Amino acid sequence: MRRAQALLLPLAALVLLGQGCVFPGSRSTSSATDGGVFRTADAGDSWTQLAALPAARAIGSIAGANILALEADPQDAAVLYAGTRENGLIFSLDGAAAWQRPRLDVLREGAITDVEVDPQDVCTVYVVKGQRLYKTEDCLRSFNQDVYVETRANVRITDVAVDWYNPSIVWLGESNGDLHKSEDGGRTWRRVFDNRSAVSTILVHAGDSRRVLVGTEGNGFFRTDDAGQTWTQIRDQLRNMRGSDTVRALAQDNGARVAIAATSYGLLRSVDFGETWEPLQLLTAPGQVDIRAVAVGPERVEDIAYAVTGTFYRTTDGGQNWTTDRLPSTRVPSHLLNDPTAPNAYFLGVAAAER
Repeated sequence: MRRAQALLLPLAALVLLGQGCVFPGSRSTSSATDGGVFRTADAGDSWTQLAALPAARAIGSIAGANILALEADPQDAAVLYAGTRENGLIFSLDGAAAWQRPRLDVLREGAITDVEVDPQDVCTVYVVKGQRLYKTEDCLRSFNQDVYVETRANVRITDVAVDWYNPSIVWLGESNGDLHKSEDGGRTWRRVFDNRSAVSTILVHAGDSRRVLVGTEGNGFFRTDDAGQTWTQIRDQLRNMRGSDTVRALAQDNGARVAIAATSYGLLRSVDFGETWEPLQLLTAPGQVDIRAVAVGPERVEDIAYAVTGTFYRTTDGGQNWTTDRLPSTRVPSHLLNDPTAPNAYFLGVAAAER
């Protein structure tokens, strides 16, 4: 595949050299070695920490890393990207068996809060760091560092999404509630709405990319069916579910038959891409746990999984019954991804709670 040929760069140019190969742990009470990325192949019964970071002279580790973003290449399930809180961007070409680092120094440190891969071009990747959006079109060899630069104080980029049908269309949300759209791969941008509440997550409909669902940190959902020309806010129907207007994450199946929202209330389900929502009955009371990591079965909408601190939950019947398993980390689950190479496999990223 072109991915394998394009990304097989000299290892010495991509990994840490000599000392400094171990990512430091958080200053919180979490273990210094229970971070990074984990994988289960048996629906949560057991987990393997995927922390190897090969270097020129030794094998290092990302076991202390706090994961803020976790993204799989839509065309190659073996390629994963992770954004960390303190240690920049890391990526893997072998299903997270080993991790590498980019050449660009500025992306080897600090917080990377989102990574998005062009669904049609494996070498095009967008990376969010603070107020700046970076873009590579040559498989991380070089980056355009000025794709989008926010100049307003205290405003940062919160989420990015790429249109799978026309990847020249890119959506970008910000902490002040602005949502921007580019129709030329990031060369120019226009603001499509301002809701005065931080944009937390953007979901492009898997079957019709003109339909976009946006979650916010306090104003519920916004949705468009016409590629952003008009928007509808969904908030009033959420009033009986306290906290449901604060959206942490969105997930959908491959056919967009169902969308699942992780909110401060709990999990919500929609069968009409966000026009209406219903709560899922969980084992915990509404608002009892903070859910930020959720996944829906790519082919079976009845398969739903989520993770909270210490516990992994999964249902195979749409939420009528749940199974629970203990997680191998005391950190907060931040991202949960289906591993399409196996039916019961998931990748999990964790991050220590900030003080």
